[in-house]
Amino acid sequence: MPHRFALNTARRAALALVRTSSFARSHASNFDPAHTLLAGAVSALPLLTAGLLSAVATAPAQAATTSTAAPSSPVASASFTLTGVRPEALSWLWDNLDESLFMRASANHQAFRWVNAPATPEHLGYSAGARYEATVAWGGASHRVELTHLDPATVRTRVASDNYLGSKPYSFLAASVSVDHGSPFTVLVQYRATGSGFGDTAVQIEASPSAQAGQSAAWVKHFSELLQGLRPTVMTELDQRYFNAVLKTRGFYRVGQVDSKWMVPLNVVQEIKGIDSDMLRWWWDHIGNTERYRLWQPIDHVTFEWTVEPNSPDLQYDVGATQKVKEYVGKSAWTLLITGADPKVKTPPAPLGTDPFFFATANPPILNGVFPDNTLLHSWKPNATGDGVVLTSTFLNTALVRVLNPRFFEDLGSHALREFQMLPYFLPRLYRREQLGE
Repeated sequence: MPHRFALNTARRAALALVRTSSFARSHASNFDPAHTLLAGAVSALPLLTAGLLSAVATAPAQAATTSTAAPSSPVASASFTLTGVRPEALSWLWDNLDESLFMRASANHQAFRWVNAPATPEHLGYSAGARYEATVAWGGASHRVELTHLDPATVRTRVASDNYLGSKPYSFLAASVSVDHGSPFTVLVQYRATGSGFGDTAVQIEASPSAQAGQSAAWVKHFSELLQGLRPTVMTELDQRYFNAVLKTRGFYRVGQVDSKWMVPLNVVQEIKGIDSDMLRWWWDHIGNTERYRLWQPIDHVTFEWTVEPNSPDLQYDVGATQKVKEYVGKSAWTLLITGADPKVKTPPAPLGTDPFFFATANPPILNGVFPDNTLLHSWKPNATGDGVVLTSTFLNTALVRVLNPRFFEDLGSHALREFQMLPYFLPRLYRREQLGE
């Protein structure tokens, strides 16, 4: 569905329609293993960010910036595109910026420390009340900068309303900034996915006038430099420090033994806080497109399309509805056809109980029908504290895949944790807006 993103201030209230390259993921191996297995084993829309305050300019190799701080202008602003950076990286950065990252971004950065540490750095989005101090050089002098995260409600009329349908904002940072102990001014940083594969991030920064002449414009230039300086490495930081170091600890997986049909079971169990059973039931028929698929896993997921669309999108997956996806499992990119299956016709990889479930076959197109079907079963129930679900996933895949990747099943277990633990950061707002009409 189209996504609304407020680019300018409320007094200039101009919304731009967002339906806009994929994260240029670096992997040691970037091939479709299905073709190799068959042959050898057994054989944006353009960017719409022309705001009234600034123009957007992008370059293929680095982010480009346009800044506005004319004496007659009420605000200082900048607009630019971070190529190869997903919005989730910025949502992670706000609460996880540290001295190492800060100093790495620019030679003008001299010191950094949190005065009030963020309350929930383990979740994407910023924590209101967090405050840091930094020392930054500009204009031939060193300046003390203090930035405090504001209550998201203070900018409610200036940002996309669905930011308030989840636990933390997903597309903006609102803050109060003071330079050299001067009077504070308010800043708003908004960002959204852009590019043909939704792998880049369009950024808009606005700062209200400062009492000290030129300080808000100088800060906007500094903050633009910070984000652009981190562009080459921030996705790696997100991958290692968040997806691997945090999300993968929220569950576990177990690889089974090869059976008589050369199939290997994989069981994954995880608690997912922040969603409920109906949200997960709704999701299977409403993944929709690549833009939404990349919300599910910004690094591992690449493309999505329906080859057979659901007949009646609702809270029950459609048997026969078929997704064609491209995703990374470990360092290998796989193209798969995932087709909703009927447990009365095909045997699931694990017994069904009374809990809701999603059951499907998952085969590379070139191998579809050549080998026994790979299958998957996701079933879930409310967690003990009533603030989430416990998801049990069972995958049954051919052991022959180990010819291509000896650690395929371990990588698949990690993949399941990295993707399902992302649901709380986008699914509640999609479900509440589209299903409940909030």
